[in-house]
Amino acid sequence: MPSQDDARPSRPLGRDELARDWAIKVSRTAYVPFSAAKLIEELHELLNVVAEALVEEPDVASRVGTRLVEIHCVGADSLRVSLDFLARFVAREGADAERAALVIGAVSAAYTAAIQAFVLEQQESVSQALLRANRAVQLDLQASEERFEDIFTHSSTGIAMVGLDGSLERANEALCTILRREDIAGMTLTDLIAPADLPLVNDALMSLRYGRMRRVEERPRLIDRDGEHFRVLMAATMQKDAEDNPRHFVLMIDDDSQLTLLGGRLQYQSLHDALTGLPNRQYLTTRLESLLHSDIEFGVTLYHLDLDAFAVITDGLGREVGDKVLKLVAERLSSVFSAEKAMVARLEGDEFAVLVENGPETPDVDTTIRTIEHELAEPVYFGEHGVAVSATIGVLPRLHPGDHPAEVLRASDMTLRRAQRIGRRQWGLHDATQDKREQEEFALAAVMPGAWESGEIDVVFNPVMKLDGTGRICVEAELNWRHRDVGLIPNEKCVAMAEHTGLMLPLGEWMLRTAAETACLHEERLAVCLTESMANSPDLVRDVRRVLADTGLQAGRLLLGFPVHVLAAEDSEAADNLILLSDMGIHIGARDFQGSTAEIELVRSLGVTAVRVKGRCQKPDELVSHVLSDLIGFVHEAGGLVVVDAIEDAEQRDWWTALGADAGVGPVFCVKPTTEWPDAG
Repeated sequence: MPSQDDARPSRPLGRDELARDWAIKVSRTAYVPFSAAKLIEELHELLNVVAEALVEEPDVASRVGTRLVEIHCVGADSLRVSLDFLARFVAREGADAERAALVIGAVSAAYTAAIQAFVLEQQESVSQALLRANRAVQLDLQASEERFEDIFTHSSTGIAMVGLDGSLERANEALCTILRREDIAGMTLTDLIAPADLPLVNDALMSLRYGRMRRVEERPRLIDRDGEHFRVLMAATMQKDAEDNPRHFVLMIDDDSQLTLLGGRLQYQSLHDALTGLPNRQYLTTRLESLLHSDIEFGVTLYHLDLDAFAVITDGLGREVGDKVLKLVAERLSSVFSAEKAMVARLEGDEFAVLVENGPETPDVDTTIRTIEHELAEPVYFGEHGVAVSATIGVLPRLHPGDHPAEVLRASDMTLRRAQRIGRRQWGLHDATQDKREQEEFALAAVMPGAWESGEIDVVFNPVMKLDGTGRICVEAELNWRHRDVGLIPNEKCVAMAEHTGLMLPLGEWMLRTAAETACLHEERLAVCLTESMANSPDLVRDVRRVLADTGLQAGRLLLGFPVHVLAAEDSEAADNLILLSDMGIHIGARDFQGSTAEIELVRSLGVTAVRVKGRCQKPDELVSHVLSDLIGFVHEAGGLVVVDAIEDAEQRDWWTALGADAGVGPVFCVKPTTEWPDAG
């Protein structure tokens, strides 16, 4: 089928070429908002109009002049190029001279008229735009002046217009109030600014006047009507005229005397404890940093105190009494060190610190500790209640210059925690070697969750063997951590770190599930030792049920070992968990067995299947052997087996066998636990 272009009337070839050349030439003389093809088409149509005018009425050609202006072919060069092409076209069409002149004249006349109309339209548009802009400027200026007057009149900030010579041209009521003067008309800066501060203000204003600064701020002292000096905050800018010449200074003045007092109060509060009034941790850290960068002949000692069982007071007698006790402790510590150059600080809660700059007469640490304990032990009465406290104390006896304050406080905290592990009312000196070792262990414990997630922690299996060599009673699941730097971390250390950080509950459930999945593929009994947190967990029975249901392990093939001291605790949930698990058919063991009468009674009453006792490195003498033999006999009478952890060699295995023990674990049976279920051989 023919295209739409084929359906159009054919155009003379000469007009196409002429329109193309015309478009190229005219596009170089003016901006025409058309594509090249569109411009050629437009000019071709104009040639057709000219051809029509040559045949009919010459005035028809006026449409060409008007259209040229409409498509922005404007300007002297554009008109010259267009008339040149039109003249060539008229000549090519064979028109006589008179008609050709009439046609060209019609184009020119219409072009001129269109240009005039175009210019007038542009002028009108520009004129209207200028009028609108001027009106907007006038309105903005008026609004700006009104806003300034409103601010000037009602602002609580003092505002003054000051001439270049320092005279006060105008001032608002707020400035008069700040200066405590009814009127300051006719006064100068010299009359208002303290003589000592006047040169500073003049230098600042000169910096504005000569363009060195756009805005300045100073805190000069002003003079009120009584001649008293007071400090203010002054900000100044320069106002210029229309020719950009300096006109006058604009001063904004605030009385910051109250702000200064408030700032001082806030600074005090930020550095002191609100309850006791003692310096807080931030203040102590700042003071510590200062001392660590100074040269003190006899050194600096840091005492870090934590009140023992302070919750007993707050829970038993109330928070109000607890606050009074904290204030009393602050007073007594301050009294103890009143003769020394020392800072007593409250760090947080019931923790205090004392930073002492030692002198030749400073008492030694032991004497100071006894004095502190004596002062704190003196009861104080609140109504009918006499209350006294004790404290556990960590001591850093000689701090080294250049130490970092945060590191010093960390070391004091670790020293305090070590003393607390001994018991109440204890104290201890900083041990750098032990500190480093504990820090490394804490660092391991801190990254243990990430190691578990990345697959560095494995469940391994260790056989529990009969001492008579007839086989094994079960296979025990343990944890091993393959640390990329430290190496292999065994089960005992893994469990201790996880228990310390609270990771043991989810990690223990995962260990039980993983071990159960492996045990399902074998026939022997699986043993898992529970930690204190696992044994006391209210979710223990639910988690065990879920693991058995998910893995398909039979309850009778699982032995769970409970810490015996947890079972003996009165407020423990472990005993309830044990009974419920035993009712499910799960075998129960008791680990960390010491052999007391109470523990033997627990073994009897709770139906414990096996007890686990600590191994010995040396062969017991006759008396100890007799005691151990009787103990093992008591356990047997109570219905339990005795498992020894750990047996290092064959000699130990033989004398434990002679004592009557039933089974054991350790290197003599398995040098290294593996992730695979141990071979029965």
